[in-house]
Amino acid sequence: MPDIPFLGTALDWALRGVLLAFGTGSLIALARWLARAMRERRERWAIRLAIGMLLLAAVYGIGHARLLWNAEKIEAGRMAWRRFGDPRETERFRGEVRGWIMDCTGQPANALARYGVRDGEVQRVYSLGEAGANLVGGGTGAEDRDYTVERLFAKQLREPRSLRERSELHPVGTDMQLTLCANPTRQAWSLLQGTGLNGTVIIQDVKTGAVVTYVATGRAEDPPFGIKHYAPPGSVFKLAFSAIWWDHGLPDTRGPCPPYIQVGRARIRNFESHEYASITIPTGMLTVSCNTAAVNMVYTLRDRLGVETIRDDLQKFGFVTYSGKPPAPAQDFWNTGSDAWSQRMTPPPVRVRFQQKLTPHELGQIAIGQGPVDATPMGISRFIQAIGNGGVMMQPTLESARLGDGAEGRRIMKESTSQKLQHAMMTVVDTGTAQVAKAILARSGWDLGGKTGTADVAGARMPDAWFAGLMYGPDRRARYSVVVYLQHGGQGGRMPARIAAEMTRFMAREAGTPVQPARQASNTRRTTDGAPTALTTTASTRRSR
Repeated sequence: MPDIPFLGTALDWALRGVLLAFGTGSLIALARWLARAMRERRERWAIRLAIGMLLLAAVYGIGHARLLWNAEKIEAGRMAWRRFGDPRETERFRGEVRGWIMDCTGQPANALARYGVRDGEVQRVYSLGEAGANLVGGGTGAEDRDYTVERLFAKQLREPRSLRERSELHPVGTDMQLTLCANPTRQAWSLLQGTGLNGTVIIQDVKTGAVVTYVATGRAEDPPFGIKHYAPPGSVFKLAFSAIWWDHGLPDTRGPCPPYIQVGRARIRNFESHEYASITIPTGMLTVSCNTAAVNMVYTLRDRLGVETIRDDLQKFGFVTYSGKPPAPAQDFWNTGSDAWSQRMTPPPVRVRFQQKLTPHELGQIAIGQGPVDATPMGISRFIQAIGNGGVMMQPTLESARLGDGAEGRRIMKESTSQKLQHAMMTVVDTGTAQVAKAILARSGWDLGGKTGTADVAGARMPDAWFAGLMYGPDRRARYSVVVYLQHGGQGGRMPARIAAEMTRFMAREAGTPVQPARQASNTRRTTDGAPTALTTTASTRRSR
């Protein structure tokens, strides 16, 4: 015996087919009659009536086709109107069901958005609460958040899973699996909240580009802080010039690290005016984060390679150079199947302003990631991922289904260059500006390499703080990239380095939770009892270390 819902769906589609066939047949018959009537010169009133009926049918068909063609725009307008308080549409929205949003494990128990029972009512549950609110959805004021998976993948989440559901008013919807892992995300949010500062923590799988952890502060109406926020990267940017140095085969050398360097009428100083009689370049420069040595190194690059070569290499790394109008975002940043996600969530490009007549002071500022340099944490994360992947940059993705597409990535530097950068980043933690991480990682079996950044911001009492690095498993291979950015966070070698080390230790305990391939959505309706974690409600340039 066939089940009743399937029989109802079959009858519904059969009836639609009959009506379409009847209408089409009627129009064909009417057109044939009209052709004969005009040949036989029959009464004009009958011919005019037939022509009128055909015109009305054509107008209806064109109008209906336009409605279908613009269905998404019409739905977007309806959604916008609902947000302004139409109670009928609000009530209908409450009845709309969406698919579950799964985390990287694909396990229902770790679902990031699901349905659960509380106080006798089934409601949408966001297990990460505020930790996932600025990317997944949910948290306080969930319905006000525009930059979320919940909103931007709404069409996919509401897609009927079978022919049976297509005739239902509120289909169950199709599940979606993300690369985001629930447990590391909770840990990162806890550490970020402990600072009391605005900031973000981003972790990517270096081999695939999958975003394993993303947390960021911000209000519901704000653009995502870790993706859209511009800030000077400080000494993190020294990695780019070191890559240019090694990529062009320039040999390691030794040079002084004076406390300051005179550039025209201005001085560029080291952090706390530290100085060294002799350090290696680039490795030693990165280890102690010497600004003056970095400036001299970039001047050497200019003299040996030329400014245009420097610009071309920065472009290759994904850092856009410009002199006039600021560059627009590149729509191929994400590995995604959603145009809505690409249009809404593409970060502005990491950009470097090169004036037509570049002064030594401007080039010196660029050398230490200040002044003409604007970066987003997500843009820096993509560059660090490439260093950990042997010099191959992968498009970041949050969609597990995209991991099987066989994306090969884009080589942005030689493999030997990435190895030298990784070695230098390890020395930053072992003997350099991020030594605070060593004690945290003791006996974890994992290791951490990275680069600290402390960037002055005009008018701010405290500098912005960065740590951008790589997490290494017991096999001493880079597993994940990690970027920690704290607005007005002080020195990059303090709180950001601690957070990166704590996250590395946590990932070691998680044994590097692998991102599972997306599973085919089940046709079984699911509910989960229990008390959910969170429910929706109404729905100068001295610091560069």
